[in-house]
Amino acid sequence: MFLFQIAAFLILLLCIAWKFRIRMVEAFPVGCSVLVLFLYVLSFFRILSASDYAAVAIVAAALIYAIVSYRKSKTHGRDILHFALRELFSPSALTALAMVMVVTVCVGAKAVSWWDDYNFWATDVKSLFYLDGFAGRYANVAPEFGDYPPGTQMMKWWFLHFSPGEFKEGLLFGGYYFMNLCFLFPLLRRMKKRNIFTMAISAAALWLFPATAEVFWCDGCCADLTMALVYGNFLAAVADWKRHGQPFYYIRQALFLMVLVLIKNTGFIWVAFGLLFAYGYHFFRHRMDGTEKVEKRKDRRALFFVTVLPILTEMSWLGFCLMNRRVAKLTGTAIQMATGGMNIPDYHEGMVRAFAEAFVKWPLHRWNTIAVDLSPLSLYLLLLLFVFLLYRRHILDKCLAGYTAGFLAVTGLLFYGINLVSHLTIFVVETQYLEPFGMVSSIERYGAPFAIGGLYLLAFYVIEECRNRWGLVLCMLFVFLTADYRSAYRALYGYRGGVKEIMADREEIIDEKGEKFLKAVEAGQSESMGRVLYLRDISDISWIRNTYLGFEAAPVSVMYGNVDASAWGSQDIINALRDAHADYLYVDELAGDKEKLFGELLQEGEFSYGTLYRADGQSGILYPANY
Repeated sequence: MFLFQIAAFLILLLCIAWKFRIRMVEAFPVGCSVLVLFLYVLSFFRILSASDYAAVAIVAAALIYAIVSYRKSKTHGRDILHFALRELFSPSALTALAMVMVVTVCVGAKAVSWWDDYNFWATDVKSLFYLDGFAGRYANVAPEFGDYPPGTQMMKWWFLHFSPGEFKEGLLFGGYYFMNLCFLFPLLRRMKKRNIFTMAISAAALWLFPATAEVFWCDGCCADLTMALVYGNFLAAVADWKRHGQPFYYIRQALFLMVLVLIKNTGFIWVAFGLLFAYGYHFFRHRMDGTEKVEKRKDRRALFFVTVLPILTEMSWLGFCLMNRRVAKLTGTAIQMATGGMNIPDYHEGMVRAFAEAFVKWPLHRWNTIAVDLSPLSLYLLLLLFVFLLYRRHILDKCLAGYTAGFLAVTGLLFYGINLVSHLTIFVVETQYLEPFGMVSSIERYGAPFAIGGLYLLAFYVIEECRNRWGLVLCMLFVFLTADYRSAYRALYGYRGGVKEIMADREEIIDEKGEKFLKAVEAGQSESMGRVLYLRDISDISWIRNTYLGFEAAPVSVMYGNVDASAWGSQDIINALRDAHADYLYVDELAGDKEKLFGELLQEGEFSYGTLYRADGQSGILYPANY
């Protein structure tokens, strides 16, 4: 079925390009957004695989439409065919499609290794793969990250579905990189000649572009980079005032913002910044063009819908999380802070010092690159300098240049201020940020939407307004001088040398008891039994092992606990089950009186360690799992 899925997506891109008279590479982010939102809706009903039927229907409908159009009017039919062939075989589309194939093949052997992927981004999509959609109440894997949005997960699932019988981690990364590439491909639209050298150089520049300011994506499924590229596309879509009719101009913006809020919890910040840019841009445009009141009214109505649709999308996800009791650990921490229920260590001076040093001196990549190393401050100032140069070269007029520079200056200060405050509050207990290396990692990762989004907007101005090739050459030169080649190569191919070590580490971390547990819960099945409470002795605490077990156990939701057998009784076991909202109990051997702990919970027989029991939610009575 994967051939139908790919064909349907290409047809979608061609339809968007035909309908709105744009290049196929410009249709990639729009088509990707439509697909993400479509899969998001299917996930609520746990019918993601129904997208197969939709793909077959799209392919069939396209063939029927082409045949009927040709019979009605040979000229019209030939126009459609000529357009499709011209776009599919254009240098920009060929470069884009070649990049997709090369990247997918190259990352095919990649294994999950990044800590945040184990915590959520890979574990959650594994659950989506097996359950065919979102888990039910108290059944979501990675319970500590329950309200993390699923935007990037949709595209990972789409690629994983190309091999429906087996969960392949390489396809997970293929889907992640494909989504990022979709939002980079519009930068290729000026490519005109089918020249292998030019196409290869352009592809290299495109792959390296994010590595100028953020490299977490090179090792894991960093949602911040995806958020940065969607945000940059939105800014460019707002500035793309001249070339499109009103429906496409506003529809594209709304789609991008709807996807943006589904990528990460902090997406609403960048949605707010994006809307600020849009409203200000339209205000200045109307003043410059002398727009009539009727047109201004229409514009305001359209912007209202662009504003409302992402809000409704965010509400749909938060409502689902509320109904299914999904909440993230950081959400709870933020609530505690707001209510004064959290004791914040007094690391403020150290955090501020580390932030200042990292912001001013440290390279964004955390280590030196072969040419130019940009600190967060130097990139911030460079963005403003680039706007000035665009004005001096008459690429931007005075009003638009002033607004763009003001917007970047203000939103940059606001974000870096928010970033500092977050380290003085939510992240203050994470002492790795007391060192500049740890702090610049945070600035690099969380600042990606500002840094890469701002660079994307300026690249759009150059590509759109510059009438000669030098603008493109200078853009590429900036990328080639500032990119982290080592990380970009590791993401694509260099990772292979470490895969065996990653798999060996997994086997070492998941001990024999863990293996026995995974076998008991039948991990990797198409159905989840719900939530399991896994208890070990108080002397056997390992949150690293638990995180790895959670990934291996998906789609089964696992909560962990440690028992002090000398102090606990049966009621404590019942309370632990209720607190975890667990339907099942699994206990490793404990150093204590087994009868005291579990004797009252069994109606018949003797309790056995290393056995899966089904728990009655009210009474706490335990039954064998197959009872």
